[in-house]
Amino acid sequence: MKRLIYFYILFILFVGMTGCGDNTDFSNLHILTEDEIAEMARQDSIKEAQKNKINADLILEYNAEIVILANGYDGIMVHIDTVKIAELFGITPTQLAHGIANMGTDKPYDDAPNISGFCIEGTTHADNMTNSNTNSYWGHWWDKDGNTTTWGDNARVFAEYNAEEGYFNVGQMPGKLEVGKNIKFIECLKYQDLRVAIVITAIPKGKEQINASIVSTQDLTVEMNPRSSYDSDPIGFDRAKVLSDLGIASLEDAQIIGVNADGTYAQETSANNGYWYDIEGFASSHGDNAGVYVEYYGLGDEVEEGDLDVLYVGQMPNKLEGGYTKTVKYGFLANNKIVMLNITVKIIAYQDPETPPTGEPTTDKALDVTIEKPWDNTFSNVQFDVKDILREAFKMTTYQIHKARISGDLKIYCGKVSEEDPKYTSDSPGYWLNAAGEVCSYGSESTVFCCLGSSETALYLYAGNHPESCVPNTTVTSKYIISCNGGLVTVNLTVKVGAKAE
Repeated sequence: MKRLIYFYILFILFVGMTGCGDNTDFSNLHILTEDEIAEMARQDSIKEAQKNKINADLILEYNAEIVILANGYDGIMVHIDTVKIAELFGITPTQLAHGIANMGTDKPYDDAPNISGFCIEGTTHADNMTNSNTNSYWGHWWDKDGNTTTWGDNARVFAEYNAEEGYFNVGQMPGKLEVGKNIKFIECLKYQDLRVAIVITAIPKGKEQINASIVSTQDLTVEMNPRSSYDSDPIGFDRAKVLSDLGIASLEDAQIIGVNADGTYAQETSANNGYWYDIEGFASSHGDNAGVYVEYYGLGDEVEEGDLDVLYVGQMPNKLEGGYTKTVKYGFLANNKIVMLNITVKIIAYQDPETPPTGEPTTDKALDVTIEKPWDNTFSNVQFDVKDILREAFKMTTYQIHKARISGDLKIYCGKVSEEDPKYTSDSPGYWLNAAGEVCSYGSESTVFCCLGSSETALYLYAGNHPESCVPNTTVTSKYIISCNGGLVTVNLTVKVGAKAE
């Protein structure tokens, strides 16, 4: 019986190998016919169509033209047809807005319908059921292929929905968009068994070159001491003349421009309605080569009267020295006309009004410091004045100690003095401390922070609590040793974090 089965199997194999039409030489590849090639192409086309099919009961498509920015996240508002979506869902546009808004952790509307936000991946068209990975209750970051991603090098655009106004804020990852490389992405809603797909194509475009003429100028000057902070000084300008020369009723109708190093006009603001300027005085951005900035607060719905005719000029902390003088250009553009404000910034060396205490620096100064504050979920801090004791111990003026803090000549050790330079884990010089008062990095162990702050006229310790790792009614004790100019001050530190702030 086994022998008969064996021969039967051999027969089946033989028939199978000789049944391929004329292609009896099975040692060679089978050559596809035109009909077979066409059928394979048809099957591939079906698979591609299925993959690209959007699974939705309603599909709404929009374009979003976005001006490419090197440093900014701005884009455009894309209003969607909430009436059509509400009609499909069988609810009102107000109920739709409430349902979308309730995707967040806060639930302001008890009667809101249970609407889910999600999205569809661009490459596979698979559902991604996360409602958001942005700061909004509905919206996502997207890569160049229309797949979800997170903030970072792969990100190209983002969409954040505003339920109250019914639009997506479609913005960009700075410096990542390119003309001609559109990004199509799909944001979705689900209510019961009904699905809506919002297909948005982000279309990057470059800025148009400005060829307007300068019709008038205003020459302004501001004198400042070198600054260790971003504090700014006001400088008045003739707003009425700007409006008259441009032929507009409000500066809301004007574009704010600067001047680049190559003489072209900068159109992408890098400060608050204004620009950072580099050391040479050309429009740039915040960074190592930044010198000063000019801002204008006279735009918007909640403008204070005193800000309408005033610009604010500040500088990069600890960057400029006495003797620095530079003229920066800040302009208003409207109706193909420019009014240019030439702002000359003069840095005057600080004249220290104090004289240092007499005698030699001391190493036996001790100070008990208790800083108390209510717990909150921010990084707010409370200050403790240490100016007099540091001046007396180090035999230096407030300004000299302030400069030593900036340069790193003043050092703070925690626990004990070491031969190695301290490694600060919070604002320099200062530390994050764990519950035992030991130095730690910012994270799950950090409980409070305490650092030394200063200005030309003030020296203070400031402390606050971690917004998550620290719990209310926590007390942390530690010891700081502050060293400068051969002197030492030992600080017996207590940080008391009380009940939650009301």
